[in-house]
Amino acid sequence: MSGETTAVIRGRVSGTVQLRHTERGTPAARFTVMQVPREYDRARGQWHDGGPVPVICTVTGPLARHVAECLTEAVHVIATGNLALRAGLLHLDCAQIGVDLAHHVAYIDDTLPAVLSGRASVPAPVPPSSAAPGPSHRAGPRPAATPAPRAADWWQQPPRTSWDAATVPGR
Repeated sequence: MSGETTAVIRGRVSGTVQLRHTERGTPAARFTVMQVPREYDRARGQWHDGGPVPVICTVTGPLARHVAECLTEAVHVIATGNLALRAGLLHLDCAQIGVDLAHHVAYIDDTLPAVLSGRASVPAPVPPSSAAPGPSHRAGPRPAATPAPRAADWWQQPPRTSWDAATVPGR
């Protein structure tokens, strides 16, 4: 559409991410990002934090499921999308969103360490004498691993009333 304002925001997720489904079954996530602008004080000659600006972000489609699974409160994110002012609040219809790597380490399926991926065994380190030539910071090919049996798909389970039930032990 013409006349839309595309924006990039950086901030922290505030509160929980709400995941719902439309009447047609399309997933939709909604969450708030608190953006704290940096302001330069010419009198003092230094930068300081401005007042926090809440931005209500919405995501639809497959990205909404990823957002609901990956983002929790206080995670630093960078989001792009169409910005609008509705009822005095800023709303961002997100096209892309990701974890801000200036504040967090993120793993993707191909880089997830074996210990975290739940593989049964961790490959033994290669002795230096038989190591392949090349930079030491590069990983070799990943050994084939048998995937661990997974629990029932949680997307097929009835929705929870709160995400706290999934993250707080003993509930």
